[in-house]
Amino acid sequence: MALEIVAWLMTLSIAMPSRPFEIRGTLDSSYPDVFTPEALAALTALAPLDADRKAIMKGRIARRAARMRDRRRIGFLDPQSVIPRTQITVQDARDGKFIGSEIPNDLKRQWIQGTGPAARPGATVETGLRNIAYALLSGADGWMFDGEDALGQVSTMSLDNQRNLKLAIHRDPVFLKVGEHVAGEMNTWAKGFFGRETISDWEKQLEFTTKMFRARGLHLDDRHVRHAGGESFSASIVDLVLYVTNNHRRLLLSGASVALYLPKIQTAEEAALWNDMLSALERHLGLADGTIKVYVLVEQIEACFQLMEIRAALGPHFIGFNTGRWDYINSVSDALAWDPDFVNPNIDAITMTYGYMRIYEDRVRRAVNTPDAKGQYALWQGGMEPNIPVGSDTAVN
Repeated sequence: MALEIVAWLMTLSIAMPSRPFEIRGTLDSSYPDVFTPEALAALTALAPLDADRKAIMKGRIARRAARMRDRRRIGFLDPQSVIPRTQITVQDARDGKFIGSEIPNDLKRQWIQGTGPAARPGATVETGLRNIAYALLSGADGWMFDGEDALGQVSTMSLDNQRNLKLAIHRDPVFLKVGEHVAGEMNTWAKGFFGRETISDWEKQLEFTTKMFRARGLHLDDRHVRHAGGESFSASIVDLVLYVTNNHRRLLLSGASVALYLPKIQTAEEAALWNDMLSALERHLGLADGTIKVYVLVEQIEACFQLMEIRAALGPHFIGFNTGRWDYINSVSDALAWDPDFVNPNIDAITMTYGYMRIYEDRVRRAVNTPDAKGQYALWQGGMEPNIPVGSDTAVN
């Protein structure tokens, strides 16, 4: 009988394929609410795309090295060429001959948008959840919960970030208790400063702000997940899978968008890879193509030469661009490091009306104001720079 059981177990292990990845230590058992069976299955489905990511990142490094070696500036793509991983020509992209996305209702108004992580270093769950409570009770139209720049990539913070977002989005009792306490603190402060409370119904207020998530860029590897053979695994795939898989049902049932920010994209090919990742996850979860909506942060000067191509490559997933300031300025310095005649002024002098920043802003404006094949436009947000000028016939306001 014992031999029969052993033989049966061996047959079972052969019949059930092992995961193509492994999770460090005991984190899968420490975070079972994050590494759910559904999330693990989705990671398995998207794992093959990591080879494409690594090849594209290798090409990014080679392209930069060639420009430095040849002392060559960044240029536009050949209009007759085809955007890699798509069937769209560059010229068709520039002419708006592609199908984009209709803007969901909860993303049409984003006049005030905040950003910050949903976790704190070495903090308890309740302490980390205060970040989310303050954000959702702030009255902002939208909040981009950061899994990238503003989140310390130490210890298990990326997983704490995912756990806290899930607790908040699912309105877990632990989060509601924190939310009630934070609302009381905010009203106490408001009575002293304004002479009145600012939050009349804290539970209703928690639903007002649109929730968005910024995943880590294609260039980053995850610290907790790696391929079964020991090779590094994409942080982008991990962030995308964990956030969407664990939260899409609750978001969609509440009438909210499943919205992401995609950072550090440099080319339309990279955007097309993101599109393939998004579509692969939607297929795996049984969602319609284009269910997941994305903003693209224009943080790299190279992306400014391919804005319409990036928009076209993301198709029905793309809803808008976000123009920040700091990363873009640094990317300009990096792209022209080979040119001794290029000298950047002090960064505090580089406002959105300064030379290349004004051109950057104008290119993004033109890209979002170009209609797609269905006459749909895209969104444009100012990111961390509040002084985006608004043009008129008479002046810049």
